[in-house]
Amino acid sequence: MRILWLGHNLAYPPKGGPLQRNYNLLREAAKRHEIHALLFDQSASRPQGVSPQDCVEALSKFCTSVDWVPLPADSFGLGRYWRAITGLATGEPYEFRWLRSKDMVARIQRLVGRVRFDVVHADTLGLSPYVPLIPHAGTVLNHHDIESALVQRRASHERNFLWRAFWRQESANLLVAERQWCPTFDANLVVSEDEGHLVKSSCGDSAICVVPNGVDVQYFTPRPDPGGERLLFCGRLDQLANRGAIAYFFESIWPELVCRVKHLQIDVVGKNPPAWLVELSQRDSRVHVPGFVDDVRPYFQKATIFVCPITDGGGTRLKILDALAMGMPVVSTTFAASGLQLVNEEHLLLADTVDQFVASTMRFLSSKLLREDVARRGYQSIHAQYSWDVIGRKLSRAYECAHARYLAESKKSFQTQSHKG
Repeated sequence: MRILWLGHNLAYPPKGGPLQRNYNLLREAAKRHEIHALLFDQSASRPQGVSPQDCVEALSKFCTSVDWVPLPADSFGLGRYWRAITGLATGEPYEFRWLRSKDMVARIQRLVGRVRFDVVHADTLGLSPYVPLIPHAGTVLNHHDIESALVQRRASHERNFLWRAFWRQESANLLVAERQWCPTFDANLVVSEDEGHLVKSSCGDSAICVVPNGVDVQYFTPRPDPGGERLLFCGRLDQLANRGAIAYFFESIWPELVCRVKHLQIDVVGKNPPAWLVELSQRDSRVHVPGFVDDVRPYFQKATIFVCPITDGGGTRLKILDALAMGMPVVSTTFAASGLQLVNEEHLLLADTVDQFVASTMRFLSSKLLREDVARRGYQSIHAQYSWDVIGRKLSRAYECAHARYLAESKKSFQTQSHKG
């Protein structure tokens, strides 16, 4: 089939959540379909030295066509706050206002004038208003997160009264938008059964298809247990969920661990680390903060345990999948592992209090046999369920479902019109 993919980022390089998911889904979809990608460029999400043209060239290796549009200038700096504030007055969620672009409308209209599409893939809720511009096609809406629920959790964690009120209103506006737009799509894609349940009431008769996050099992391959006493956390450190996780870890868990393991080391890898964390690494030689790295695998290879103390956010944690694919033992909160078909004590250790996190980490540190046993079963589970090849087939079935539903609805509408005639 011929697919138009409307995206809110350039899907390259595949480092971190949405970029990693989008790059791999595009690559897998292109093995089975003709993919035309029309994408927004979020300049802030591109690593320094990576240009839009670099991204286009990378995606053009498997996509039939790739084009991009810059985000509107007022989506950055003070302009983004103005868009957010004015959105409160109109009831329009910030995500919709952020992605509103006359240039994108013009590009879509030109492309539709040349190519007839079978399916349109909108990669986030805020792109929904562009979909009616593409006629005679099945439609798919991808949910990286369930936005209303994600923002509601953010509001519940916000200490500032004004910001808490803003996020609560934004969550309410997003829920209205979900109820308005989700039923208009032939299929809604979610990353887990849990997220499917969250959005089900907003989807009407639209199909809900689970297309999980995955891992490149050719890139992330098992390493031998290195022994030692070294922990690892990785993720973009300018994201609230990751910043909150690291703050929680160093405030509450790290002091307990270093009391028990004097020479314990930790690497915290990710873009834009907060100033307090950089300062901590300068004072404490056991804490290493390299920032963004092109290849995270050397850090996986030398770490004894991967820790994931996340308690907020949405979607599923690709970092856990990456770690398990590398044959690493993982200690995670239940929240961080939610949506993944993983069993506590079998594929990883779950820990939801400080005492539990410390105890689980100590269990792994004190037993190479336990580390290897749990890591082996975790790897086997990931390989069977979460390789991108497996997930690409699920995405293809979702496209086929959307196209079939569109054809069935078109036939039904034609027959109704014929009877009226």
